[in-house]
Amino acid sequence: MDNIQAINLKRYIERDILTLSYLSNLFDDAARTERFIAKPKHPGAPSMYDLLVTSYEKKDIGYYKRELKFRATPQQISRWELAIEVLMYIDNSITDNPIEARELIWMRAKKYKWTELARHFGSHRVTIKNRYMTILSKLVDVLKSKIKFDIIDRNH
Repeated sequence: MDNIQAINLKRYIERDILTLSYLSNLFDDAARTERFIAKPKHPGAPSMYDLLVTSYEKKDIGYYKRELKFRATPQQISRWELAIEVLMYIDNSITDNPIEARELIWMRAKKYKWTELARHFGSHRVTIKNRYMTILSKLVDVLKSKIKFDIIDRNH
């Protein structure tokens, strides 16, 4: 009987860890995708220059090589939207300050170091890491009934 309980416990822990890693990977992908989403243009910026295609020869004055701009794919944008929706599930039932928790999750997704996060939030780095893991685990518990992560992975 104890062996069966140990196996069930092991499966539960593995499933939880995988779900935590899926969630953190989702936020990491979303933060990376955000860099490739086109920024809105200034209202006074002329749009006719976007339509004009000009070509210069290297010997012309003002010749420059056009920079390569990467854009997010539709799949990346949909995962970014999903991550934003998942962040909205962080509410008062998960933590007493949901806005700060969302900020912590997003800053960590943007690869801020634990020491930088600790300085930003005014706590020790280990405290911040424990708070981050607690928020993620509570978020996983809330999302288990609402979002199926298996479906997300099959779409890749």
